[in-house]
Amino acid sequence: MEFLSDDADAPRLFGAFARLSDPKGRDIHLELGKIPLHVGAFPNRSYASKNNLISSPAIYQYHTNLRDDQLPGQTDDLVANRGRGFFTDYAAGGGLGVGNQGDGHSVPVLYDNCWDFGAVVIGTSAPVEFAFGATNGTVGNPVNSDSNDGKQVLGRIGFVPAPWIRAGVSGARGAYLMRALEDFLPTGKKITDYNQIMTSADLELSYGRGLLYAEYIKNRFESPLVEDLDLDAWYIEGKVTVLPGWYVAGRYDRILFDEVALTGGGVGRWDAPLWRREVGVGFKPSKTLLAKLVHQETQIETTPRRVEAFMAAQLSLVF
Repeated sequence: MEFLSDDADAPRLFGAFARLSDPKGRDIHLELGKIPLHVGAFPNRSYASKNNLISSPAIYQYHTNLRDDQLPGQTDDLVANRGRGFFTDYAAGGGLGVGNQGDGHSVPVLYDNCWDFGAVVIGTSAPVEFAFGATNGTVGNPVNSDSNDGKQVLGRIGFVPAPWIRAGVSGARGAYLMRALEDFLPTGKKITDYNQIMTSADLELSYGRGLLYAEYIKNRFESPLVEDLDLDAWYIEGKVTVLPGWYVAGRYDRILFDEVALTGGGVGRWDAPLWRREVGVGFKPSKTLLAKLVHQETQIETTPRRVEAFMAAQLSLVF
């Protein structure tokens, strides 16, 4: 069981699950409860003690301008909110969006900072590793309680033919909109007719003192009143041990949103593309202690371009 708090006076449940293992000793397990994200490659190394940098890849954290509690009435509503994330409002400024902003939020593509309620079977049968299950929310919109009477199915199949290579493919499909929007749907449609559909491929390579990670994600949000909203994203990350206990690491992320047809003619991207770069140095004097110092820069291709940059330090102690 884990708790997380942005306010020390109001901690919230982050994760709590039971793991039932095969009584015959095979590497097959059933996880039940508020479970970790079991798609993609990064969740396996998201803890501070395993993450070579400090932040998550952008695709696992960045909030798009698509909301789960409002519907854009036209593609122009999305274009007008490019890069606004949490502050997206399709009805503001004469927009034609419907729904009540407040109960929900803007939706990331993948989100590892909030676990979902569900069940998943995980395990290995060398050289194959696998995970298959179902959850209340989606990979980008995990929920504490069922918000739309739908269930997501998800899974990953990995292949580890040698100690220096690990590769896998993942997929997920589930309804991401809140049930309160059902009154605004086209006649005969249900909220569970509109899904988030995600596929990804991941790769991990090691050689000598170096490690390389890469992941590619293709995602679609089905939207009731506008066309399907697609995006592509990827990142590449590397780590090199330079001295005993010391390493340098870096990651480059890119998220590209597809173009949509505008009501006045022409096309525009439904959200602002972005790139992120994070570089840092780490020092691990023992198995339990890890210190990091990083610099991160994000550029969001709005007009004018938005640049966000900072430095951060982190100390991780495992006990």
